[in-house]
Amino acid sequence: MPINNYKGFKRMATFCKTKVPSEIIAALEPIKDDDKAVAAYGIHLGTEMCKHILSHGIKSLHLYSLNLEKSVIGILQNVGLIDITQIKRPLPWRPSVNIRRIKENVRPIFWANRPRSYISRTTSWEEYPHGRWGDSCSPGYGTLNDYQFLRRRSRNKKIQDEWVVPLSSVEDVQELFSLYCAGKLKSNPWSELEGLQPETFKINDKLVHVNSKGFFTINSQPAVNGEKSDSPSVGWGGLGGYVYQKAYVEFFCSPEKLKSLIEKAKDAPSLTYMAVNCKGETFSNIGPNDVNAVTWGVFPAKEVVQPTVVDPVSFMVWKDEAFQAWEDEWASLYPDGDPSRKILLEIKYSYFLVSLVDNCYIEGDIFSIFEDL
Repeated sequence: MPINNYKGFKRMATFCKTKVPSEIIAALEPIKDDDKAVAAYGIHLGTEMCKHILSHGIKSLHLYSLNLEKSVIGILQNVGLIDITQIKRPLPWRPSVNIRRIKENVRPIFWANRPRSYISRTTSWEEYPHGRWGDSCSPGYGTLNDYQFLRRRSRNKKIQDEWVVPLSSVEDVQELFSLYCAGKLKSNPWSELEGLQPETFKINDKLVHVNSKGFFTINSQPAVNGEKSDSPSVGWGGLGGYVYQKAYVEFFCSPEKLKSLIEKAKDAPSLTYMAVNCKGETFSNIGPNDVNAVTWGVFPAKEVVQPTVVDPVSFMVWKDEAFQAWEDEWASLYPDGDPSRKILLEIKYSYFLVSLVDNCYIEGDIFSIFEDL
């Protein structure tokens, strides 16, 4: 089991009554408050241990990841057992290891950056979507509770370091979102993942531009028209297939900006949108049960696989979590009465959350609607 952070290591060693060699304690002590350095040391130590084991003729290794697979992958790379460039995603999102969800292959796009939250809110389902999303009215999501906003210590520190800065205006908020989309910040209050995903680099310049106009993006994907399924950035599903995506952007914006965007969307028939504020006021140009497949793939000897959808019913569930993140993931890190906290809460209670899809994945340009807004 690789060492990922100092407190977790000490807790596990105490629980297991493990005698830790003095040289390991000596190596960890100077870096115990630096989670990144501790994880790097854990990979180094694990690598040396595995090399020693393999050099004595042992042909098998058993590593525990505890859902922190980066360290395990790093160790296996270092000992030459895997080539990271050859690891292919079975789906656009990481499947759960829970045996009850083994057939699950369809999810709403909204939780793409918060997979643990999605799993926790759907853990009571008797069946998980397989092949198609099905009746959008049937899922019963678990209630929103503190679990969805529990932060790992390392992530909490990153958000504290990168996002908890003095804010004097909405423009300061705008700047932080732009920095994140430019890859200059590694954490995000709306994401459990670290940094931008590989496919985002195809559109990050456009995302920076959109954020600079006051549209605060929290989820997106580029249009893809028949790229090979082994593409390093957008590939999934194994070899020999082709994958497709409709361009998608999800963002917060002011009522005034939303009004202008809706007006422009009237002249863009390929665009579909949903918008809602924290009070539940909605605007949309689709029906309440119109499920839209936004990612799909075709593979040899298989039916078309459509693992990601935009579902209006799920969007109305997701919006509570998205709005609450303004407070629980960000504003709460400021002291009571801090002007920065006030700005964030004003955004939470006045802005709209918008889901925007460009259904023309061949020649569409989802970002053109933001020009002149």
